[in-house]
Amino acid sequence: MSILGHLWPRPTAERVVRDYSEWVYRRLKRIFGPNADIDDAYQTVFVEVIRALPSFAGRSQLSTWIRRITYNVAYQEMRLRYRQPECTEIDESNIGQTDVTYLIEAREASRCLYAALSDLEPTQRLAVVLHDLEGLTLKDISTQTGRPLPTIASQLASGRARLARCFAARVFANKLEDSVKVGSPHSERSTKEAKP
Repeated sequence: MSILGHLWPRPTAERVVRDYSEWVYRRLKRIFGPNADIDDAYQTVFVEVIRALPSFAGRSQLSTWIRRITYNVAYQEMRLRYRQPECTEIDESNIGQTDVTYLIEAREASRCLYAALSDLEPTQRLAVVLHDLEGLTLKDISTQTGRPLPTIASQLASGRARLARCFAARVFANKLEDSVKVGSPHSERSTKEAKP
């Protein structure tokens, strides 16, 4: 046991779950998507935390230590399978009739974002989510995941580039689909020819 262990009260499992359950839940939802089933990852985080709690020496803040476990569990979960949400959870209670268009656009944007994120490799997805959605610095991500700073920077750059290609392909496909729906001269001609 370290000298620090004698100077501060060791956190209990009950306190850790009480103080950090909401934070862990929100981070996992942010990483996997708002409608993703995160129950297994959530439970795994607290199993790992409680299992390792006796060895927590206090060399870092408890919150930093729990963040690192959360991100490592999320990374492992992403490696096992990719998850894609159907749509986003948006608080609809305060939305008036005039905001329906905004709500539809927000849901579609969120769906597209998490669909694109699901195409990324787990290390790239974690770097993009933590930096661009959570607002962490590269140094913070490196510290909290235990990965070298240049590696995080590379994963972020690769993830962003892959997202850009994915969005460009989706935009092109949507424009192509819209032009066919509206009725290009070729589609009208083939429709007229098909009529008896």
